[in-house]
Amino acid sequence: MNTESKTAPAAIFYITKNGCELAGRVADLFPAAEVIKFNSALFAKKWAETGKIICIMATGIAVRAMSSLLEDKKTDPAVVLLDEKGDFVISLLSGHIGGANALAKKIADGIGARPVITTASDVQGKVALDMWAEAMGLYVEDFELLKKMSARIVNNKDIKVKVEGLSNNIKLPAGLVRVKTVREADMIISHRINKKDVLYLRPKVLCTGIGCNRGTTEKEIADVIGSVFERVGLSMRSISTLASIDLKKDEKGLVAFARDNGLEIEFYGKDELNRTAEEHNIKGSAAVQATTGAVAVAEPAALLSAKRISGKVSVIIPKEKRGNVTLAIALAELAL
Repeated sequence: MNTESKTAPAAIFYITKNGCELAGRVADLFPAAEVIKFNSALFAKKWAETGKIICIMATGIAVRAMSSLLEDKKTDPAVVLLDEKGDFVISLLSGHIGGANALAKKIADGIGARPVITTASDVQGKVALDMWAEAMGLYVEDFELLKKMSARIVNNKDIKVKVEGLSNNIKLPAGLVRVKTVREADMIISHRINKKDVLYLRPKVLCTGIGCNRGTTEKEIADVIGSVFERVGLSMRSISTLASIDLKKDEKGLVAFARDNGLEIEFYGKDELNRTAEEHNIKGSAAVQATTGAVAVAEPAALLSAKRISGKVSVIIPKEKRGNVTLAIALAELAL
């Protein structure tokens, strides 16, 4: 969801006494929610802090309050609006990506109101591409192109989709038609970089195993990963996890790279790494074994990480050593 970094609880704004009473009923649905008498300064403050804003007031007041705060549909909070009687709950902003449509429906169900949803795909019963991509864990590279693709679906035009790195059994929603070649595609779901100017959705299917010398900087790790991914034509947006040996849990450069790129990092013990290396006939290194107790780190770590998310895994980039960093990449084929 677009507002995951905004961790404050929902904010419920009211103006009148009747609005305050209704705010209390709505707050019962969100135990941690804050009920606040509206003023523009507090509204702006909460806009920056929370992913959910609920307004009990006239539409014009809410719209004027929002107008100078709007930035991007990927980061703006979900905003819903209720009339004082609680008859209607309107999804006002960030209906799909921000979750305002779902929020409006939840409130309407909770207080016995009628949800008002105006996004075209919902009105027509068509798939909402942004919501589908989010549900499937697919990273959207270009939201402007996504809007154009969504408009095609609303206008009853099919989108031709090339799928890579996912199971052939993946079910595409109505309006998306699978094609065999990149040349035919309007949209590509893939972990690979391609020069065709279409919409790319990136599945989280790449597990990156990393070994590094003690004290390796975040910059060196970032440079090596970036250069390898670029050379082999893989998208870093498709990285699911990083993986290494448990001796590296306190490796500052590695931990910082994972944190700064929003990536989970998994650590494995030498016994797990050695078993996996033996199972997959991974060539070991006497020097690595002498230092860590594991015959290899990058390849078996990548495979172990991939096995946690898929039953069908393979090493697509065997270990490469550059400077202080050793890197390997495993593909975890997903069946979404």
